[in-house]
Amino acid sequence: MLPDVPPALLGGAPNFRAVAPFPAADGRRLKPGILYRSGELSRLSEADVACLAGCGIRLVCDLRSTAEQASYASRWPRESLHRHLDLPGLEGTDASPAKIFALILRDPTPRGARLAMDTLYRRKPRAYAPQLGSLFSNLLRGGALPLLVHCHAGKDRTGFFTAMLLAAAGISRDDILADYVETSRFFAAEAQAPQMAAWAEHAFGQTLDIATVLPLAEARPAYLQAAFAAIDDEFGGVETYLTQAVGVSAPELHAFRDLVLE
Repeated sequence: MLPDVPPALLGGAPNFRAVAPFPAADGRRLKPGILYRSGELSRLSEADVACLAGCGIRLVCDLRSTAEQASYASRWPRESLHRHLDLPGLEGTDASPAKIFALILRDPTPRGARLAMDTLYRRKPRAYAPQLGSLFSNLLRGGALPLLVHCHAGKDRTGFFTAMLLAAAGISRDDILADYVETSRFFAAEAQAPQMAAWAEHAFGQTLDIATVLPLAEARPAYLQAAFAAIDDEFGGVETYLTQAVGVSAPELHAFRDLVLE
């Protein structure tokens, strides 16, 4: 069951939010305000910047491409002590945002878009493993919490990375899916689809009708379930995936849990 989640904190980044303090398998729970997730942060107001300063974020993991970062430069409190971890290498993988538009061109319909999303999410675990390993390495060195993970929309790349962090912490799969679906409260697909279509044309040169783009803007549980299914099929579970593909040892997983749980 999803704990109470506050309304959107930032007017200029409506998909910015703290992940709820879910219970973990060992009887502890995620520390409140330890993990934030968001879309791009270029449109923050002065009030937003002040609110962001109060979150005390120490590490910002930016999953956007270099081009996205240049086109949508983040605004940050000048006095913030955070450091950046840019992981733009995702755009060169088989699960990059550009790949989904190439897949959709085979069947530029809503059905084709849903199939493309399923394919994309099944590719994410293998494709994103090196970058996910970099994030865990930074967290385990200390001084990197609270953490903010964000991409352009704050749904797909961010959704997968957040899911893996929560799974590593021992949060149940049902709660991880609940957090993923919660994006729909802050990132309404019908409202965001036209913006996503414009972004696709600007960033990737693809012109798609709104009906076809709509499935791309949705946070359907089946999308994230497809990533988990790929992990289960290849590794037998998330913990084995994290140790074998991502490179996080069993002692490091325990250390990570001690960092994020109370």
